[in-house]
Amino acid sequence: MVGIILFVLVSIGLLMYAVSPAVRDVVKRKDGGVPASTASGDAGRDAPESLEGVLVGQLAAAVISRRQYVRAMERLAARDDKRNPVVVPPETGSAA
Repeated sequence: MVGIILFVLVSIGLLMYAVSPAVRDVVKRKDGGVPASTASGDAGRDAPESLEGVLVGQLAAAVISRRQYVRAMERLAARDDKRNPVVVPPETGSAA
């Protein structure tokens, strides 16, 4: 019985620890839902640095659909493959 109570208390503590960053972000939001970091002027820190990041942001904000995201990622992968093709080195035989 004591083991079950201890397990439940530890589980609740771990859950609170895992959820606390999200709760802190909600508490820090001000100016009608704008995160505190954006309102204070350092928005460039959280801005995506790649096209993939922009696409994920648009997908999360429901600006584009999942299908549009997948198609854009396919085009991005094809473009990347043309620009930087992967060259497989030739096999040199077995080491034995």
